[in-house]
Amino acid sequence: MRKNVRFEDQNNNWEIWKKNSSIERSTKRVVGKLPEMEATKQLVKILKKVYRPEYSILDFGCAAGHYLKALKRLNKNINYTGFDVTPSYINFAKNYFKKDQNVFFDVQSVFKMNKKYNKKFDIVFCANVLHHLPSIDVPLKNLLLATKKICIIRTLISNNTHLSRFYYDDSTDKKGFLNNFQFQNTYSYSLFKKKISKFGKFKVKFIKDEFDGAKINKEFTTKERKKYPGLTKYLQGTQIAGSKVFEFNWAIITK
Repeated sequence: MRKNVRFEDQNNNWEIWKKNSSIERSTKRVVGKLPEMEATKQLVKILKKVYRPEYSILDFGCAAGHYLKALKRLNKNINYTGFDVTPSYINFAKNYFKKDQNVFFDVQSVFKMNKKYNKKFDIVFCANVLHHLPSIDVPLKNLLLATKKICIIRTLISNNTHLSRFYYDDSTDKKGFLNNFQFQNTYSYSLFKKKISKFGKFKVKFIKDEFDGAKINKEFTTKERKKYPGLTKYLQGTQIAGSKVFEFNWAIITK
């Protein structure tokens, strides 16, 4: 990472996927052991309004490629690229989708994207990634650099900024500091738009998250919670992870 990046959080040990790649449940969704995410359904709904058959799509933070299965409802031969920083996810996706045409996967970091991908995709989307990062400035820049037309982001956005960590357990490093955590950062609407404005004149539209709470809770089982402590549950119209309210929103960014 470039030294001139100013992070909201200075911790250098935040990439929990490097320590435990099994924390991501994307592979289970790809093979059908878990149902399609509620967010996936809304993503397809949003894309239907802007997608055209000739468009290329980049899924930045694709994990094992579970969104691709749903995107085929738009076009069974969709021109899709998936980026993720975790090699094991990309290797799984390459093997599972190896027979699919117009599908490509690559190991790329949202903090350091290869310049050959600048302005290569008509639509770029990044879902459920930014709130797990120590800073979103460089990630936003790279997402906007990659797209020619539209960037779609799903993350935690609310009236106020709330930067926080969720600890999977109480394990510590050699210095005695708690270190097994994942960020759960919420950005205010105004700060999110301000960060985007640094990289040019863009139109930003926010769409409220839609979901079936009963289906979210169906996955919130004792077995799943034991293996994946950070699961969200539905309670009185709200998604909650641990002790934090999750206010997901979609940001539709156009040039």
